Amino acid sequence: MGIIGNSLIVICLSYKIMQIFKSRILWPIYIICAALFFFYILFPSETVKEYVADQIRQAHPGLTVEIGRLKPGFPPALKLYDVSVFHFGQTLAQMENLNISPNILSLFLATTHLSFKGTGYGGTLTGLVDINKNSANREMTIDADLTGIQVKELEALNAITTHQISGNLDATMRFTPQQGLSGDLILTDGQIEFSPPLLNQNTLPFNTIEADVMLHNRSLIISRCQIEGDQLGAHFSGSIKVSGRSARKILDLSGTVNPHAALLAKLGKNLPQLLAGSNPDKQGFPFRITGSMDSPEYSFN
Repeated sequence: MGIIGNSLIVICLSYKIMQIFKSRILWPIYIICAALFFFYILFPSETVKEYVADQIRQAHPGLTVEIGRLKPGFPPALKLYDVSVFHFGQTLAQMENLNISPNILSLFLATTHLSFKGTGYGGTLTGLVDINKNSANREMTIDADLTGIQVKELEALNAITTHQISGNLDATMRFTPQQGLSGDLILTDGQIEFSPPLLNQNTLPFNTIEADVMLHNRSLIISRCQIEGDQLGAHFSGSIKVSGRSARKILDLSGTVNPHAALLAKLGKNLPQLLAGSNPDKQGFPFRITGSMDSPEYSFN
């Protein structure tokens, strides 16, 4: 056939092979892309929102979740927007957005692992969720880290105190079905606006507040709280029974306060008689706060 004929045969065969190769590669890619496209467009957002909220409610009757908008993400993930979390009907947290990603392999195991990251209150929230599929209610354990949260915006504080607290919050939180919500908190560079005033003082600035707390059912248990500032140092522990009205928020707190010279001068004649006639050492003055939030009773002894 000659060199020219053989060359034509090789070219034709090469073209044919290329056509077969393209069809076998491109068609599956096209089908996968089309499927992903329609899955994204037709994603049952409302059904998934209801399913997520229902699963949380069944696992932990005290917790409810409301989701404004939801859509899928890639790699496999759920993107949630305008998320509100409630604890016995009271707002626990509100997030602008929250991305939830599963550990793919764990979907086939007894415990499913999820990671999440979100933003809200001027800061970020990251953490892990473990779902025990062998438990009766698919119990969840949640570990979370909070960074740069502006506490003045937290609605949850209104359920605990009538005072306005501001500052930057960093925290490590944990939620379990048995113990409820617990955490280690560090609040920096803020102030407390007293309502009602405390010893005729309206505000108290602080450098740091460190606390170990637990929220279980309707009680906030404070195992340790330490306040450091230019005007005083203090540490205390106790509990606050939480309810919808301040008259039902029952305080039982005790500890020690060490007022500094600046605060003593500022208080002047408003100092309790016990404090005015005492010469405190570095241990400070023991105190106790009891009664309701809107009408607390203070004692120094």
